[in-house]
Amino acid sequence: MFKAVGIITKLKDHKSDVIADKLNLFLEKKRIKVIKSTREKIAKYADLIVVIGGDGTLLNTARYFVDSNIPILAVNLGRLGFLADVNIKDMFVVLEQVFKNEYTKEKRILLSCQIEDNKKIINRHLALNDVVIHRNEVNLRMMEFDIFINDKFLSSQFADGLIITTPTGSTAYALSSGGPIIHPEIDAIGIVSICPHTISHRPLLIPGNNEIVIHIKESKEGAIVSFDGQTSFTVKAEQKISIRKYDNFINLLHPKNYDYFSIIRSKLHWNIKL
Repeated sequence: MFKAVGIITKLKDHKSDVIADKLNLFLEKKRIKVIKSTREKIAKYADLIVVIGGDGTLLNTARYFVDSNIPILAVNLGRLGFLADVNIKDMFVVLEQVFKNEYTKEKRILLSCQIEDNKKIINRHLALNDVVIHRNEVNLRMMEFDIFINDKFLSSQFADGLIITTPTGSTAYALSSGGPIIHPEIDAIGIVSICPHTISHRPLLIPGNNEIVIHIKESKEGAIVSFDGQTSFTVKAEQKISIRKYDNFINLLHPKNYDYFSIIRSKLHWNIKL
């Protein structure tokens, strides 16, 4: 039984705040402690986090709390909701089930990316969906880069960029770029080129314990590295980008009747008669 629930809302969103107030009253009636003041207090005192927003809010929450080992239940206010799969109208029913230990728990891996300059780490960031290396907005030319897997050379490419994706992120940007859908239980990392000059560069899945290193070749403009499409940094040609699976993972809670394939069918509009 969960005794303290942290509530995370979508930033500057009135609807999210209204739902949070209703959730607060619901939890107080059940004599469950509500923690919604600061992330630091949630990390310290909560044993369950309820995220009220869309997938973007959940991505941000997952990166922050991954080391706290607190399970997360996500209520969907967004449009797609691959991750935030609990509808508002079902929220209280699902929570009643969760408090009876009737739920599905699912592990999701994250990626750890570090940028090095002369063997000195100058930046480090996490991603639940993907790490994307793409050309600078002022540069309309293709990028040239080398890819190494566990210090072994994979390929040189001319492309608009490269997506390194988790199974979670395989239904995001990687899917739009022709990558495969990766089931969350598969311990793998996807490598998907963005508009490669040579069409023989196909999406590649590698074991989750592999390290990927990307070297951007000579470029005055450099490149941009983005994390979950929410944070980005500029990378110069001489710097090294290293990506591997993060040591910790997050636990997502779903309704007890959760069906991953049903989510995929619904969100991608499969088997819908025209």
